[in-house]
Amino acid sequence: MPAETHQLGRHVDAEGIAELLISLLERDTPLSADVTLAECGLGDDDVHWLWEAVCEEFSERTLSPELEAGALLPGMTIGRAAAVMAGMLADGGDDGGC
Repeated sequence: MPAETHQLGRHVDAEGIAELLISLLERDTPLSADVTLAECGLGDDDVHWLWEAVCEEFSERTLSPELEAGALLPGMTIGRAAAVMAGMLADGGDDGGC
């Protein structure tokens, strides 16, 4: 059984993460999962704050895998980024921290 600090706080799936990302990125016009992060104004250095927000929302005590360089790219759609994040969280939260 994993230690308490390595357990996820809630069930994590790509759809739930996409909803969170859309709520974080949405401004004047509604967004969909087909919009790229770049179209939302994010660059290479901006994707880390999204990962931190997902970690805070879905991980117990914000413990989750480190964001590897190139794992999230501005050219990804919100849906694809959400799928990548869900996979990273599902693979385990004991590899480091956000």
